Amino acid sequence: MPRADNDGVRIYYEDFGPREETQTWPGEDGLDPLVLAHGYGVDLTMWDWQIEPLSWRRRLILWDARGHGRSAAPAGDEAYSMPLFAQDLRAVLDDAGVKRAIIGGMSFGGMIALQFAVDFPQRTRALILSDSVPRGATATDRAEPPSRNPLFDSMMQRPDLTPALPALAAQTLVIYGEHDQRIAEGVPVLAAGLQRRRIVCLAGCSHGSSAQRPDAWTEVVQAFLEDIEVGRPIEGEITK
Repeated sequence: MPRADNDGVRIYYEDFGPREETQTWPGEDGLDPLVLAHGYGVDLTMWDWQIEPLSWRRRLILWDARGHGRSAAPAGDEAYSMPLFAQDLRAVLDDAGVKRAIIGGMSFGGMIALQFAVDFPQRTRALILSDSVPRGATATDRAEPPSRNPLFDSMMQRPDLTPALPALAAQTLVIYGEHDQRIAEGVPVLAAGLQRRRIVCLAGCSHGSSAQRPDAWTEVVQAFLEDIEVGRPIEGEITK
């Protein structure tokens, strides 16, 4: 299986589809590829439910963030930061020969996706943020002693990207669970900051909506992808 390289750190990824014969490979002349980042403490296998439906018409790339799965886990606090995770994702796109993609992620992966969209806007066709918010730790969180886990601390101490939201040109899908209180509290920040966004609340879900209601989550993503393909308006707030 392929591995990208970011300054000596090897990043594992897997490449799927498209399986429909009318689509091209690797995607530059067909539909833009979809790239998804997993949540904290898991790996790319969290997307197993989504692989078949999401790779039918377009190329789907899944990857393990550094410190997870089959990617390298470098030592030291300085080896883990949101900008570095975003650079790892850029290395994956480079290795896969992808110039521009739809970038998405769940929770921790959504933080990486947002950082990537801010740092590399020209390579972000659209953005999918699931169970994720733009802000890092609160003042209360920062008052707590470090966890001695540089990977976890990089997530909690990440920079606040709220000021960057209005400048994002990428159309954005925001998904969150009805009972995911911490994320739900951050959704108004995304709604106010993003200029081109669709916000979907998945009823009955808490954190990890892509696993709790995988079919509904996938349908929401597919509808968004189809709408941006044909140029339909994506703005709105929906409960599903």
